Amino acid sequence: MKTLMFAAAAGALLAVPSVRIEPAVITSCQNGSGQAAIFWNGDGAAPVTLYAGNSPMTGQEETTGSTRTGIWVTDGMTFSLRNSAGQTIASAQAVLKCDAGGWWPLDVGNEWHFRVNDRVVTGAHTVWKIARKEQIDGVFWAVLDPGPFGVTKLRAEADGRIFRLADDGRELLLIDPNGLESGVWKVGGRTPAAITLAGTFSDELSWQGPIAGLGQENGRLARGVGPTYYQTNVIAGSSGGFGSGFTLLEAIVGGARFLPNYPKVELLLESQRVNLSAKSARNCAIPCYFTACFGADLAPVYKPCMEASVRGGSGKLTLTDASGAVVFESLTNGWVRIPLYREPATALPAGKYSVTANVAGTTVTLPLEIQ
Repeated sequence: MKTLMFAAAAGALLAVPSVRIEPAVITSCQNGSGQAAIFWNGDGAAPVTLYAGNSPMTGQEETTGSTRTGIWVTDGMTFSLRNSAGQTIASAQAVLKCDAGGWWPLDVGNEWHFRVNDRVVTGAHTVWKIARKEQIDGVFWAVLDPGPFGVTKLRAEADGRIFRLADDGRELLLIDPNGLESGVWKVGGRTPAAITLAGTFSDELSWQGPIAGLGQENGRLARGVGPTYYQTNVIAGSSGGFGSGFTLLEAIVGGARFLPNYPKVELLLESQRVNLSAKSARNCAIPCYFTACFGADLAPVYKPCMEASVRGGSGKLTLTDASGAVVFESLTNGWVRIPLYREPATALPAGKYSVTANVAGTTVTLPLEIQ
């Protein structure tokens, strides 16, 4: 699920009939079956009928629409959209991973890609990954690198409890999702759905950690997916407040990739029109929170920036002005922060600009207007 983003895709400028299953990977199951919402777009064909397997799931419907299943969806079940002549014009297969690993799947290769905001950087990115398994005193531990605490060893029990191996060798209960035991993280609440940029998942819990030194932490876990948000707060008088925030953008769990269905090459911008004179773009200046600030920008320095994303492989992202002059250029394989200023802190002049991604010989361009 993407919000406030504008996209251009090579070879995908025309709409095509489609069927989408949400969530893309169903992890909440009962007796091996799950529930999903089915969205369709007949690209102008009407009436259309949605089928589950060989059975019609709807009557004749408008060209676009959605419906929800019961708890009877199985792994590999095909949902197809058929036109008035009975021809299949689009289809999708359900993916179920009922044993996806509880609240934090810890299989090797699982990873979580976060956007990070903190007191130094806005819109940075990091990836937490299960790098390997280690056997210690007969117990297998998953090594999360880097994770919220740096390199961390974790393991999960069948009842959902998650344990952490402390530096001194002690085994600590990190969290009991059932709320029966008091772990380092204490469950604060549960919601039936987790709505994230990586997709919508069923069942999410929030937790809060202890105050340790000058810090406090909190976050959320989605069943079968893992961490969807992580935040630290500083408890320190006038310098206290927000410390850092990690927002889930993408995840790979059990080989399934949680992210929207992107075309082969795609360029996304969070906005195609920004008003720098009104300071409508985010300020990516490095703030000064303390008495002694080294390399920080003193208020009210305004360094506007915006985010772009390039899908389809490694490539180059370029911002050019109306004359074709290059204003900014960066190698990319994912998310990029585009500065909308020239050093030291001069906002780009109003005018027509272009953002271009070049990946494996394919070029995709979006216009950008600065006011």
